[in-house]
Amino acid sequence: MSIRNVKQTEKVKVLLRLLDNNENIETACSKAGLNIEVTKTFLFL
Repeated sequence: MSIRNVKQTEKVKVLLRLLDNNENIETACSKAGLNIEVTKTFLFL
């Protein structure tokens, strides 16, 4: 399945799982298909 066909909530779940597994934020965002800058702003409000 393409990352484009996945809902935003599922992408966030993937991101959180990767971060929980000690993945760095840039790599985790890339793997989850999320924009790094937007995600950083969202997480660090």
